[in-house]
Amino acid sequence: MKTKQNPTPLRAVAQIRKSFGLKGELKIVSFSRTADELLQMENVLLGGNETIAVPCEIESTKMRGTEIYIKLRGIDDKTAADLMRGQYMFVEETLRKVLPKDKFYIDELIGCAVVSEDGKTYGTIKSVDAYPAQMVYTIKTKNGEVMLPAVREFIMNVDVEKKEIVVRPPEGLFHGEML
Repeated sequence: MKTKQNPTPLRAVAQIRKSFGLKGELKIVSFSRTADELLQMENVLLGGNETIAVPCEIESTKMRGTEIYIKLRGIDDKTAADLMRGQYMFVEETLRKVLPKDKFYIDELIGCAVVSEDGKTYGTIKSVDAYPAQMVYTIKTKNGEVMLPAVREFIMNVDVEKKEIVVRPPEGLFHGEML
């Protein structure tokens, strides 16, 4: 989406999960980038959504195991870092990393229709969350929310151009047992 401050479309590349330590470090979930790639970016936009995102400078990035931690210039203590929780990091769409054919950005999946192989609409993707075993799609249906593991066994096709995901869910998942 284009913003008043930035006429180029923006795309989310990460989300801040929580503060870490007392010096303003932030634990993030990257949607496709490594710590090294984030450090090379230097400048990102930060906000709850792309229309209110403001420029920020990445001071440093670190890997701790498989987790990425960043330090933003001007966020120097835990109190300031705590206020950043839930914010998204955006880059201009032209700077976004090109993913392999079978990989997708989370923001491309949000809002996609979820349909069966015979065309029955189940609902739309509300969120995509990382769990230890796999990613999980939360699907908003007319009866509530359903969580579907994003594995090849259940996800038959993803077409982000058509905003449609074809699924073969486990028996009974969309018939009320899991709502």
